[in-house]
Amino acid sequence: MERDRRSIAAFLTALFFTPRLLMRISQLLALPLLIVYPERATLNAQTQAAYALAHSAADTTVTVRWNRLVPRFVDEFAASRRAARKAAAAAGDSAALRRIAQTPPPFLFRVYTLLGVAQYAAVNSARDNRAVSPDAAIASASAAVLTQIYTDSAVRASIARELSRDLEQARSGSRRAERAMAGQHLGEDVASRVIAWAPPPLSLAGPWSGTIPKGPGMWYSAPGVPPIGIGMTHARPWLLDSAAQFRPGPPPAYGSPAWRAALNEVKRVARERTPEQTHIAQLWNSADPWERWNDVASTALLRHHASDADAARVLAVLNAAATDAIIACFDAKYHYWTIRPSQADSTIALADSVDLPNFPSYPSGHACSAGAFDAVLGHYFPQDRAEFTRIAEEQAMSRLWGGIHYRFDDDEGLALGRVVARYGVEQERRGRLSAWRTAR
Repeated sequence: MERDRRSIAAFLTALFFTPRLLMRISQLLALPLLIVYPERATLNAQTQAAYALAHSAADTTVTVRWNRLVPRFVDEFAASRRAARKAAAAAGDSAALRRIAQTPPPFLFRVYTLLGVAQYAAVNSARDNRAVSPDAAIASASAAVLTQIYTDSAVRASIARELSRDLEQARSGSRRAERAMAGQHLGEDVASRVIAWAPPPLSLAGPWSGTIPKGPGMWYSAPGVPPIGIGMTHARPWLLDSAAQFRPGPPPAYGSPAWRAALNEVKRVARERTPEQTHIAQLWNSADPWERWNDVASTALLRHHASDADAARVLAVLNAAATDAIIACFDAKYHYWTIRPSQADSTIALADSVDLPNFPSYPSGHACSAGAFDAVLGHYFPQDRAEFTRIAEEQAMSRLWGGIHYRFDDDEGLALGRVVARYGVEQERRGRLSAWRTAR
């Protein structure tokens, strides 16, 4: 079970910024390097510095502030789980330990997407309504969504303190108390309707009674372990019409010259892997892509002095499109069932500390999400597009360097993520993210 959880985490947590890449980003965005942090440590100095920046930056909108608070809530949730696990172990409470183990942290793709869409809904609902405080509406919608996701009492108390801070600011000044109260009620109502409308939480490791196809070139599961993420093939997307809407064509045929060339490349990389490639493969394998890309996005929003309306649009589309790219990716994975390179040739050694995910190879999930993040941010910040693309391509290539993907997995994953993102941007223009208004 623990290995299954690590495999899930290895897929969902992918993004790493090398020191060289960190410097490029900080120079591009003209903000302190400290806000783009490569590794998580509970409430470490970098997390605290990023959190402090969310409070202190004069041009931080309410939307960006709450987006930047998410890592703090993640840390607090993790600390609370550790404390509960320690207490249960000390008391010999095996039932409590099982409950903790069976209640994993919320997936960040859902946290960031629900938060972004709720903020987007609050901004649009409060627009041109002088009786409503937009800041109070955004803060209240943000807090309501996060409170619904995080049931831990310590995290909820932290969320409540942050909301109280924003509402107090919204109430300051003459005749603003009424607008703040109206904004609070609006935000809470919008959040409840967004949650009711949103796709249900995705299940990566739920029960499955199907049959894995057999034959040359077909992927096979680890013994006694069900395929991870197969339930995502039936998930309801945020912006796409269906998971299979942009299903890519098949990979090179097993045993064909193109397939053999791709396999030989993975073998060569595994033999000649440089220390830098190993380092990148390890850290993109263990960091969280949603947190990292949201940090890049919010930094760009600050640099470009984006309004709450613009910030909410960018963050909502960014996270919804990337989530849909993963749904589309898993549809393709379980349509083609492509064998992993190291399954096709057992001499291929994975990079140290890189686990083989228990799902098919084609296309790469890391590349799918990277392509979507890249395309959305490149659309809204075209002057920074080249840098976003470099980040995405390094994220994708880390999987080849790690020994777990062919190059065609990465190339098709990037392409799929980008086409999903372009469609998502257009669907937002057509009002797709406002469909929550029909939910009651």
